[in-house]
Amino acid sequence: MIFKQNEKDLRKIQERCMYRTRRYSQLAEKLGWNIAGYSLAYGVFGSIGIFALGLAMISSASISTGILYHFRIELRPRLIRLALALRGGSFTMMLLGGHLGNLWIFVLGGAASGVFVGLFWPTYYRIQNIWELDFSEWNARDKLAGAFIVLIAGFSVDLFGVQTVLLISLTSILLSALFSRDLNLNPNYLSDGGNKLAPRSPLGLLLSNHCLIATSEGALNAMANLSRIFVVLAGLIELSGLSGSASLGILLAITGAFGAGTTWAVERLAGESRSVRPCLMAFGMTITFISSLMIAREETWIIGMIILSTGTSVIFPVLKKEVDEKLHSSGSGNHGLREYSRNIGRLLGYLIIAVIGYSYPELSMLAVPVSASILFIALLYVFSMGNGFIRLHGESHSIMKREVRK
Repeated sequence: MIFKQNEKDLRKIQERCMYRTRRYSQLAEKLGWNIAGYSLAYGVFGSIGIFALGLAMISSASISTGILYHFRIELRPRLIRLALALRGGSFTMMLLGGHLGNLWIFVLGGAASGVFVGLFWPTYYRIQNIWELDFSEWNARDKLAGAFIVLIAGFSVDLFGVQTVLLISLTSILLSALFSRDLNLNPNYLSDGGNKLAPRSPLGLLLSNHCLIATSEGALNAMANLSRIFVVLAGLIELSGLSGSASLGILLAITGAFGAGTTWAVERLAGESRSVRPCLMAFGMTITFISSLMIAREETWIIGMIILSTGTSVIFPVLKKEVDEKLHSSGSGNHGLREYSRNIGRLLGYLIIAVIGYSYPELSMLAVPVSASILFIALLYVFSMGNGFIRLHGESHSIMKREVRK
């Protein structure tokens, strides 16, 4: 009893430490990256700045998660601290590159942020799982907090300038690093190196259905996000009387708030039940596809983006659970394989939108790959259900539970 009480107390301490670490890193992300970073990129370098920054980030993120996976690097708190240090360096280089008008320095800052993404998220999710923390509640709170931050960020750029906002972001990263010093793994966690069951070859795993689903979902979200940023900052869609940064902040806040509410509702409906997941996926894919048709037209673009965010917020938690269960049951879940697959998809999505946005910046053209990716995800999901690729094989739940010895 005393042992269980001590572990419960430790879990509460780590939960508080993890969420404080994330909250300040999120403040830096929403202020310094989503709003100030892209606003500075467009203001100094034009459209090419947006695409170069995004591609540099996601390329290095893909490489980072690939290194974690292929070299079987154990996901421990020190990687979060390293990631935060690189994020601080990223904002510093972006400030310097913007001040000097040097695109190469600016893009190098974007690449450093990509390494942050590649190291932080697989490790953060892994520690959450080890401590058996509630992902659903955290995810909803994270989205809601992010919506509030970007709303403030959009107007802060206009009031104080991008340089000041980036400096605030840099300070937030330092605070996040301060809280991260107390992050620890569960002392009763026994690492098995991620090889409890003999995995297939790395290429075979990446081409498996569950990884292809993660890749496609990453591509969908990446194309939606980059399209949203480019369309608003480049002035293809304008909110009357507002600057590009303020317009982007408002749009991201609205879509984020809808996403947070939807995520919370999905988690309450689904819970641990697998029977409702196909129904949620059918609903999410339907409204997501309808919204992808709406963002092809100027008159319906804004409402389409809001519905698209709602739809992807239905899809994401369902697919995350499905893919995580499959990876854990195959013994491949300890080295960030899902995030690696997702980042590969995000890279493909960014490349597609960058090519279209640079060569043929029309709403209808930007919407085509979004619609195609939704159909591809639906086909993969149906195929996987029919062939048993995504199925909780009794052992997956027991493997996840055995990782933390009570």
